[in-house]
Amino acid sequence: MTDWTPEEDEAFNEVEKNSNLGKQILQDIEGQPYVYTPKRAWVGLTDEEKQEWITAMPWPPQPRQLMVLIEGVESELKEKNS
Repeated sequence: MTDWTPEEDEAFNEVEKNSNLGKQILQDIEGQPYVYTPKRAWVGLTDEEKQEWITAMPWPPQPRQLMVLIEGVESELKEKNS
């Protein structure tokens, strides 16, 4: 094990748990693979929500309209996953 305090060890785990180096170090310390489980699953758009976005766009869309579409979808996904 390490000579770290429990607080330092916890801080290391929080910062490094998603990095390849952090996973390798934890595997070396504990002798087993480190697996990080996300706190909750990703929430995507439903088929109905996707269809709403598609039908809201004029076809063929112009570049600025595509940007508005992308920004809108991104915003909705951020809201669903925050």
